[in-house]
Amino acid sequence: MEINWRLILFHLVFWLGHAALWTYGFFKQKNDPELAVLNSIGYSVYISRGAGLVLGVDCAALLVPVCRNIVRFFRSTFLNRIVPIDENLYFHRWMAYSMLFFTLVHTNAHYTNFFFVETKLPVLGLKAWQVHYMAWAGTTGHIMLVIMFFMYSAAKQEVKHKNFEFFWYTHHLFVPFYFCLFFHSFGCFVKSSVDGRCKGYNSNYGTVPIFCIYIAERILREYRARQPTTLSKVLFHPGNTIELRIEKPSFQYKPGQYLFLNVPSVSKLQWHPFTISSTPEEGFVSVHVRVVGDWTKKLAQTLGCFEKGMTKGVAVPQVCIDGPYGAPAEDLYNYRVAVLVGAGIGVTPSASLLKSVWYKYYRKAQMPLQKLYFFWVARNKDEFAWFQSLLASLEETVPTSFLEIHTYLTGNLDVDDIQNIALNNDGEADPITELQSRTHYGRPDWRRVFESVRASVPSSVGDACEIGVFYCGPGALAKTLGRVGNAVSNSRVKFVLRKEHF
Repeated sequence: MEINWRLILFHLVFWLGHAALWTYGFFKQKNDPELAVLNSIGYSVYISRGAGLVLGVDCAALLVPVCRNIVRFFRSTFLNRIVPIDENLYFHRWMAYSMLFFTLVHTNAHYTNFFFVETKLPVLGLKAWQVHYMAWAGTTGHIMLVIMFFMYSAAKQEVKHKNFEFFWYTHHLFVPFYFCLFFHSFGCFVKSSVDGRCKGYNSNYGTVPIFCIYIAERILREYRARQPTTLSKVLFHPGNTIELRIEKPSFQYKPGQYLFLNVPSVSKLQWHPFTISSTPEEGFVSVHVRVVGDWTKKLAQTLGCFEKGMTKGVAVPQVCIDGPYGAPAEDLYNYRVAVLVGAGIGVTPSASLLKSVWYKYYRKAQMPLQKLYFFWVARNKDEFAWFQSLLASLEETVPTSFLEIHTYLTGNLDVDDIQNIALNNDGEADPITELQSRTHYGRPDWRRVFESVRASVPSSVGDACEIGVFYCGPGALAKTLGRVGNAVSNSRVKFVLRKEHF
């Protein structure tokens, strides 16, 4: 199995950098002769100060990966080939993990400090509870701890998937968190014993500018999202899936990108990410929304969508879209051989790319891509109806020497479906998808799939070929694809997983 050296290097630099920051803060405090009185408390002072320095840097760096316009800009530069720009949310999470760890260190060390301020430094005339709850540092620190408890609890994947609204609202507690951080150093508790000057770290030099940049970006995104937008068509597909077709002249996008959708009549504050399922040549923007959560159910009710269709006469609600934002899928044409994998509703970026391929073939446009494999894994046969007409058009237009379509059905079939397959399995079209390519039943054997792809790599691509594996869907399958891809890769062919992140 190939070792992900870039990931190892990231964590090595990440934690060595944090250790260096903490060590610098530790010894700067310990070796400062002007802080001899405060340092008489002991090692808890050095520990808290070192952790405080790290937290100041982390709080500033935490916002950078979620400045999506900045990320989109750097994604279009040469840095995208060096720095894993698409892993911006991974970096954001690890900054949050670091903040949690050093917050625990910082807080526990300060609890020790506050106790010793009362017992070892009675000359200051302060009680521990006064420093805890009356001083600027203590008051704001405890408020930030409470905010972090709610933010971290709601950010768990289990909570986020089951109740995205709770995650969305609690995550925006970052605004009062940062305001408390800005006032955390007020009162200047750490003073020089020589001339009384403030000797504390002022993290505001880093956090305030980046916070202002982030707020400015959010304002820009809000303004851009309010540009004239029209919901032109709503389609209710099998499998409780809604397709929204939106017209917005100012919205210019590439296949495979994603956007944020807001429907004020459902919720004025919530913005949900969706991969764009259309392609620019179609003249509109479409997204496919699976009705699975509270927000999507409210959206379906607002649009008048039910199991048996749509209610006539329902007023078309206002919609707002923000974006587009870059995603790994838009790099499809950078590879000579590529594999598209979609799981359930995660097929939407693949649909956008396949439409783009169809238009390029129709116009006979030049493209570096020489071979494309498409794998769609679905639990319910009704899901194949979402893009059945697209796949049928591709089979008629694009030769199998360029595009191979493979559909997999993992869910159970009822008696009628089994009888239909038995009666029509010998026909020209597949009885489930009505495509020329046959549906496979059960989960794919990904090792066998990748080995087959590796063996069929055209000799024209050369001796060193990178195969882009573009995937959107559950994280468990992403781990499987990455593990199998690394295991099957050799000196001639290397599989590179490109997973969607929102």
